[in-house]
Amino acid sequence: MDGQRNGAVGDGRAAGVQVLAGLADLAITQLSQRARQIGKLLGRADLKELVHDGHEELRARGELALKRYGNAPEPHLEVLAQRVIARKNRDGA
Repeated sequence: MDGQRNGAVGDGRAAGVQVLAGLADLAITQLSQRARQIGKLLGRADLKELVHDGHEELRARGELALKRYGNAPEPHLEVLAQRVIARKNRDGA
């Protein structure tokens, strides 16, 4: 029985090593694919505009998320400043 247990433990260790090796291989494959994608992205002529658009989209998504999940009202001074600007624009500034 001890021989069977030792064999089972050895097989378990081998299987564990194989799983870890498989995970490492998967990680390396994924990293390689991402590196190729990043290389293609960096070769784009419109990279600056793409980054700007991405930044604006993330900012807008963040603003929506805060409005959706946050309970804080708009800052009082911000609301007043927006009203003053709107009034100046309306009155012919």
